[in-house]
Formats: sequence, C-alpha cells, structure tokens
Amino acid sequence: MAAYLALPEVLRGLGVDLADVLDAASLPASIFDDSENRVAYADLGRLLAVSARLSNCGHIALLAAQHVRLVDMGLAGQAALCGETAGDGLKRLVHHFALQNTAATLNLSTSGDFTRFVYAIVAPDMDDTGHFQLGAMTVAFNILQDLCGPAWRPTVVTFACRAPANLRPFQRFFRSPLRFDSDESALVFDNHWLLRSLAWVDPLVRERIEAELREQQAALLADFPTTVRGLLHKQLMLAECSMDAIAAIFGMHRRTLDRRLQRHGTTYSEMRASVQSDVACQLLRDTKMPVQQVAESLRFASAANFSTAFRRWTGVTPTEYRRVVEAGRANDCPVQSPTYPALE
Repeated sequence: MAAYLALPEVLRGLGVDLADVLDAASLPASIFDDSENRVAYADLGRLLAVSARLSNCGHIALLAAQHVRLVDMGLAGQAALCGETAGDGLKRLVHHFALQNTAATLNLSTSGDFTRFVYAIVAPDMDDTGHFQLGAMTVAFNILQDLCGPAWRPTVVTFACRAPANLRPFQRFFRSPLRFDSDESALVFDNHWLLRSLAWVDPLVRERIEAELREQQAALLADFPTTVRGLLHKQLMLAECSMDAIAAIFGMHRRTLDRRLQRHGTTYSEMRASVQSDVACQLLRDTKMPVQQVAESLRFASAANFSTAFRRWTGVTPTEYRRVVEAGRANDCPVQSPTYPALE
C-alpha cells in the first residue's frame, strides 16, 4: 500500500474525486488513513484500474509510484542499506522483500555482463496486473538509483503487460529502451553497477536491524505455504522449481517439505500447478505474447503440451481463455482466473 499512498493527491491533480473512485472500486475511504494499512492486492489492483479509467490516465500507477524510494520499503529497505555494495544491498532486499510484501516477489539474476532485477506477482485471483507491473518498475527504478547512484540507467526495461496508449510519460521517466508484452517485468543493467560501495552503517544500527529481521523472518515462516509459493515463483523464473530444488533451499528433504505442506492442507504438486497456472493466465490476460512464447516462458516443451496442461488447469484452451478475457474487457467486465485442480 505504501507505494500508492500518493494516489489521492494524484487523483486530485487530475480533477478526480477520490470518493468517486473508492465508491466505484467498492473500497472504504479508511484505506488511506494509515500507511501501515494492509490492502489485498486484488482490491488494490481494482483501485488502480478504476482510477485509470475515471481519470482517463493510463500512466496513473507511474504518477503514484514515482516518488517511492528504498527508505519506504520498511525493514527490507533498511536491510538493503546495510549492504556493503549495491549488489549486496539488492540481494538483501530480494531475500527480505516478503517482510514488506507477501503478494509479490523480487528476483536477481546475473548472466554474462548483465543483471536482471525482476518483479512478479504471487497473489492469486488477480483480474488485471498491468498497472502493478508499471508501478513496480517505477519503484524498482528508484530503488536501483538509491543503491547505484543517480547516474545509474538500465540497459532495457521490460514489462509483463501491454503497452499503455501514451508512452511518453514512461519514456521521460525511464529514459531507456522499453519493451512491453514481455514474459517478465524487469530492469536489465550492466553488472558493474553492482560493485558500487554503499554508505557506512553504524554496527549497532546494523545489529538492531539484523535482530528485527531474524524475528520477523521466523514469524513469516509460520505461514509455510505462502513462503513456498513465493519461492516457487522465483525458481520458476530460473527453471529450477523441482521439488528437490525447493526442499534444498529450505535445507530439508523433499519428503519433509511435502509433509509440512500436507499439514497445511496442500501438496507440492498442487502448489506448483497453481503457480504455473497463475503465471500462464497473467501472461495470456495482460500481454499480447503468442501462446508459443508463453509456453516457452513456462518451460513447456511445446505449445501443444502447454495447451494440454492449461486445459487441465482451467477447462479451456489458452486461446479460448484469451478470447473470454478480451470479451470481458470489451464489456468492461473483468474475468478472474479460475481455481485450478492439482496436476496429476
């Protein structure tokens, strides 16, 4: 919610009454009373979509998020600032991001001379994630500048959503090549930026932050399925989401992982199917990526194999699902992703 606290002011600047927006989104006015208020991602997504529609401003998420900095990222942001280098700080932010936001995840991946800083939504049952993707990359840009310095620029910015009608505000803000209809929302940049030294942090301050991190991480692990779900999203990006790989990250045997999930009424195969399904639906719904490309993003051997799995998850083919979504958009009726059975 912190990333969108500026939304009321943005709406006023666009001549839109916040009360009208909240009423149309079926949300209470009290959600902006406290920066610590927890708002479901689905509700926040609906709020952004209604705000964009009533203001006729396709870049409203950029306007609301452009002043959010690393210091607004709570304990995860403080952990990042304790790093010795920008790369160390980013790793800390990625590792502790769930303390700030359990509905999305961050990932850092280096290959060759370039690094990708990736944002992905893990919350299920989202109608439309486009505004989140735009806002998240706006915040991510500011975070990288806070860590790497004001001269930092990405080589390219990718968005897992369709291009807005007016690209000029994004071009002015990012001042870098923009690619929409991508399989991920990410900032891609040269590795040398990771070596920048960060400001010295008092050891006593660092010790206090580390103690708070340990305490909150322990509390977070109590919701084990949510933790596994977020990790599955990260590993899916790296094509390393086997049960053995996930269990190894937790330092446990795969049988122990499955037993812990079963205590919460689910299994690893059910969670993996749910994550794959959510990612597939998001890409089919929010981008114009061809079905073949979506299949490749999810590491299926062929579009045919992907279509078979997608039909098993949803009851329809990827093409049929996209057709229903487009019909819903034409009638201003959002289409929610269905609830999926487990993969056999």
